[in-house]
Formats: sequence, structure tokens, C-alpha cells
Amino acid sequence: MSKVRRKKWIDFVKCIAIVIVMLNHSQIDIPGVKFWGGMFFVPVFFVLSGFTYHSREESFRSFLGREAKRLLLPYITANGILFAFFAFKDVFFGDGSLAHMWLDFVGIFYARNQIFSWETQTLFFPKLGANVYLLECLNSPTWFLPALFLTTVFFEALLRLTKRDGRKMLLGAVILLCMANLYHYLFPLLLPWSLDAVAYFLIMFMWGYFMARKEFLLYFDRRKWVLCLLFGVFLLCATVNGSANYSIGDYGKSAMMALYNALVSSTVVMFLCYKAERWIPRWLCTVGEHTLLLLCYHLFVFAMLETVLPGLHPAITIFVTTVALTFTAWGKEKLIDAKR
Repeated sequence: MSKVRRKKWIDFVKCIAIVIVMLNHSQIDIPGVKFWGGMFFVPVFFVLSGFTYHSREESFRSFLGREAKRLLLPYITANGILFAFFAFKDVFFGDGSLAHMWLDFVGIFYARNQIFSWETQTLFFPKLGANVYLLECLNSPTWFLPALFLTTVFFEALLRLTKRDGRKMLLGAVILLCMANLYHYLFPLLLPWSLDAVAYFLIMFMWGYFMARKEFLLYFDRRKWVLCLLFGVFLLCATVNGSANYSIGDYGKSAMMALYNALVSSTVVMFLCYKAERWIPRWLCTVGEHTLLLLCYHLFVFAMLETVLPGLHPAITIFVTTVALTFTAWGKEKLIDAKR
């Protein structure tokens, strides 16, 4: 696949995923979107990251610096802007408390939406008190960036330690997955930077990586019955297990079924977009190219629109937010290119 061909359908997948993210964060309740969308709208970003990943000949230190600049710098920037805005608002208007601001500040370093998982009853902790909620200054979606950073670091480490041996990489990932699964059912504490969930994300990332290298999309195109079989099992597992929310450790009835659902649903969406590439409008791909800004700031724009235009229909809010942030990102990109 050429770079242009790959980029077009991949950006369309990102567009679909980010729109579902915004739908889930808005007041629109479309039947089935939250349930089925919850299977793939976050996992597909990890799968796509693996699909497009290319390791470089560089020191591990250089790799860490490059990935930190790509993922952690936007995280720090977005959270710094949002925290400063709401801290100023709370101080100036007297709307908040010092304790609330402190939780917001701690949340930025912890990079989780809450302290305990969705189902707080585990083997060692049958009863817990009230949860502690973080990332509440409209920055909750940004948890994804540190999670992707750690996932990429773990993957690159496996790649180097195993000298690109696929079987050894898979073995290492499965060992980490078993440890993460055990932790999930024993302890309710959500670890900082999604460390307790990185093993799940690593499997998604690896699936995307090997899907690209082994040309699985072409394989599924020639043997559509295989994908149909996987999808049939997915429908059964999804119905039994329910939807999932990886940001808060909610995997439904089974973390393994949730992982299977994430892999298959992401693959199906990618395959359908891959096949429909010739009919994809360019402007939708432009939205997909700039999902980072949409991810970080859509809740803030939602809130601003609600303040300025109360009662605005959520669908219009999503549309205006998408256009505004996409145009901002596109304009910034063109300005940087012009300076070069």
C-alpha cells in the first residue's frame, strides 16, 4: 500500500472513532452507538498506531525523547492550558475550592479519570468507599496520550529485547497480559498512566503492527469468510460481555472477551474503510488527520458553546467543534509549513 492510499483510509477510521468519542461525551443518545462504539473507538487508535509504526535506528534514549515530544508534550500543553484557565476562573469568580483545584492538579500527573475501577469490588477489596475523580477540568480524554506513550515504549522495548522475533514478542506480551489480568481481578486501584491497562493496549498495538507486516487486510479481502467468522464470534461475545471503557477499567464481564471484541471490531472497521477508500470524501480524512486537537479540546469547546449559546443542539455542537478545531489544526500546520 502506498503512503497516500494508506493515509486516506486510516484517517477516515480516525475520523469515525473521534466522532464516536464526541457523541459519547455529548447528550446525544443514538441507539447502539455507545454500546457498539465502546468496543472500538479507543482500541482502534492503539491498533492504528501499531499498524503505522516504524522503528528507527536510534538509541533508546533518543526514541524516548522523540515519543515524549510527540505524545507527552501535547498532553502537558493541553492540560496546562485547561488547568490554568479553570484555576483562573475559580479564583476570579470564586467558583471552586482549593481542594478541587488540588485534585485537578494531581490528576494531570496521575493521568487517570478516577482512582478506582468501575467495579470496585475485587477479591482483596470487597467493599470500598466513594471513588476519587480526577481530570475534571474538561481534560479527561487526554488520559489516552500517556497510555499510548507507555504502550509504544513497551512495544519498542520488546522489539529490541527480542531482536524483532515475533514469537518472543508475543510471548512477552502474553506474560504481561496475564499479569495485568490478574491485577485487574485482585486490586481495584487504577495505576497512573494506565499502567494496569498497558498490557491490553500492547496486544492491540502488536495486532496492528503485524496486521500491516503480514498484510492481513489483503488476506481478509481474499478470505472474507475468515473475517465473517471472527465477526460472528464478536457479535456473540459483545452481546454477552457488554461494552467496555478502558479509561476506567470497565471491561464488562470478562477482560479477555473485551480484548477480543476490541481487536475484531477495530479490524472490521479498518477493513470496511480500506475497501471503501475510493468513496471517502477528502474533508473527512482532514478531520482524521487532526484527531489530536479534537481529542484534547473538544470538551472545552463543548462547554464554551453551551455558555455562549445555551440550548444549542448537541449535533450542531459536535459539528461546530469538529470544524473549528480541525480548521485550527490545519491552519497551524500550514503556517508551520510556510515558515519552513
